[in-house]
Amino acid sequence: MGSLQKKHKAAFLTAGIACVLVLMAILILALWKHSAESKAHWVPGYAQTNLAAVLSKSKLGEEDYSLLLHQTGLGRGTVDTLRAKGDAEAFYRMQEIFFESPQISCSHNTLISWEEKVEEKTEDKKDEVSDFPGHKLLALETGDILITPCSHTFGWRNGHAAIVIDAANGLTLESVVLGENSSIQEVEKWEYFPSVVVLRLKGVALIERERIAQGAVLSMSDMPYGFSEDILEHVIPEKRITNTHCSHLVWKAYENYGYNLDSDGGIVVTPSDIAHSSLLEIVEIYGIDPDSF
Repeated sequence: MGSLQKKHKAAFLTAGIACVLVLMAILILALWKHSAESKAHWVPGYAQTNLAAVLSKSKLGEEDYSLLLHQTGLGRGTVDTLRAKGDAEAFYRMQEIFFESPQISCSHNTLISWEEKVEEKTEDKKDEVSDFPGHKLLALETGDILITPCSHTFGWRNGHAAIVIDAANGLTLESVVLGENSSIQEVEKWEYFPSVVVLRLKGVALIERERIAQGAVLSMSDMPYGFSEDILEHVIPEKRITNTHCSHLVWKAYENYGYNLDSDGGIVVTPSDIAHSSLLEIVEIYGIDPDSF
């Protein structure tokens, strides 16, 4: 009897330890996830500057472009486009949005991952800048790359990436989530992410970037979600692609035309790897420190 009691006690003790370890793991994962939430949106720690003097110039210098990027989130190409249109008001609107702190919600996109979105403005917040709760993308071109860090698996911000395949109609090609094939999506959803950067291939004509985007539609559409291709392509470079994920799709679309956007050359290409490619330039940035690139 004594021996049986000892066995029962040992079993209860083992079960108790197992329960404690499981609870500790759950707590650690919860704290890790919570720590990620504070990184959903960056707000400048510096003051807003009066843009009138810069915008009145007939020609801008490097310091002027840098100032406008840090005050409005608009890159050189977008600045030039808006100035050519004579749309000075856009700079002031974007400056206000750039310095705002939006209300952010976080929800599941899979069982173990979440993504953030900007919430609709409350009545007392409407009309301060715009009724639109997010961030309007002003100067997209076909072939542009969209990246957001606002997708995370517990505390790891894996992020998300897409390629613009039709700027005029606001369409992207994306590999969104496990269990779904890559598909054509709408750009509008990107305007609700509390952090997003638009990137463009430096010094390459629009016609070439359009060709890359159309190539992506032909070769990467309706493809199962998966991670094996990143690894296998390092072993068998000429292997036929059978699955993809968000950043792999974008990387492969450009790699097919001779542009390797993987900044660190690792066995898995991530949205961050693409974001830091020296081949790309910022078109527009929101909720992310421009100096982090």
